[in-house]
Amino acid sequence: MGITIEDIVTNIGGSLKLGVKFEQFYKQDYFHPFGKTDDDAAALEFVMQNNKIPDNITSYNDIAAHFSVANLAKFLDKWFNKFNNLKITRKLITNKDEVDCDVFIDCTGFKRSFINQFYKDNTKEVKLPNNAALVYRMPIEEQIRFAYTTCRAMEYGWSWNIPLAQELGIGYVHNDKFDVMEEFINYIRDNFNPSVTSNDIRKVEMITGRNINHYKEIDSRIYASIGLSSAFIEPMEATGIYLSVFGIKELDRYIHGEISGEEYNTLVNNEFDTIVDFIIAHYKFSHRQNDYWDLYKDIEIQTYKENNIFPKRSWNYILQENLPELSVERMLKLRHGKKYSEWLDAKYA
Repeated sequence: MGITIEDIVTNIGGSLKLGVKFEQFYKQDYFHPFGKTDDDAAALEFVMQNNKIPDNITSYNDIAAHFSVANLAKFLDKWFNKFNNLKITRKLITNKDEVDCDVFIDCTGFKRSFINQFYKDNTKEVKLPNNAALVYRMPIEEQIRFAYTTCRAMEYGWSWNIPLAQELGIGYVHNDKFDVMEEFINYIRDNFNPSVTSNDIRKVEMITGRNINHYKEIDSRIYASIGLSSAFIEPMEATGIYLSVFGIKELDRYIHGEISGEEYNTLVNNEFDTIVDFIIAHYKFSHRQNDYWDLYKDIEIQTYKENNIFPKRSWNYILQENLPELSVERMLKLRHGKKYSEWLDAKYA
C-alpha cells in the first residue's frame, strides 16, 4: 500500500527494529540481527552493539519497525482513503451468512469464531508451556535510543522491552502456574519506574497451537483464518506478526488460483511447525535451570530446520555456536573504499 518504515516512525510514533537482543539466556548476552545476507546481518549487529544508527539505515535490506497497534489502526483509516477501489463497511455480525462476499476471512483471534464452525477438534497443540503474559506500558518523554527488542530471561519465562517514540512496552511471558507478579514488579521498579504497582499491570492469556485446517471452500465461497484465529506460538521473535503476513500472502495466491486450498493449508502448517522448533531452541539450550526452564530440556526438536524467516544463520546466533566469521570492519572497508573509522565518522550520528 506504499507505507514505509519512515511513515511508521514519523507518523504513528513507531521506532526502528533491526533485530533482537537476548539477555541472560546464556552467560553472555547476544544479538540476533535481521538482514537478507550474512553481510547485512553483520552490519546490523554492529549497529545494535554500538547503538549508532547510520543516516541511510532505511536503505538496509530486511529491517523492521516497532509500532502501536492502536496508532496503526487510526493511521490506516486515513491511508485507506487514498484507494478508489476500496470500500470499508463496519457492522457487528454473529453469523457468517450475514455477509455477502466471495472471501470470508476469520480475524476473530483466539476465539476462532467462524472457521471452527466447520470443524471439530481443529487444533494442533504445541509443546511450548507458556500461556500468559503480564503487560505494562509507560510513557517516556523522549525516545530511548536503541533500535531493537530486548528479551531478558527471567526466573519463570522472559521479559520483553520495546521502545516506541513516546511509550515503553514491557511484558513478562510465562506459564501461569508460576506466580511471577512480584518478580515482574521488582524488575520494573529496578529498571524503569520505581512507583509501579500490580494495578498498573494487566494479564493477557495466550492460546498456543495452530488450526489443522485454515480454510473451507463451499459453493465457490472461500473461508479462511488469518492471524491469531489461524495460529500462534508465543511473542518471542514476533512470529505472530510474521505468520499473519505469511498467511495473507499465501491466501492471496490461493484466491487468485495460483495454489490450491490444500496447498495453502500445507504451506501455512509447514511454516508454523518449522518455526516452533526454532522458538523452543531459545529455551532448550539456555544455561538456565529450574522447574520452569527444565520443562524445555527434554522437548525433542530438529535444529537447523530452515524456513522463510529464519535461515541457518539465525540458528547460529541463538545457539551461540559457529557464528558467521564476518569482519564488519573489513566488509565496510571494501564497500566504502577508505578506512572504516573515516566511514564511521562520516555516516553515523
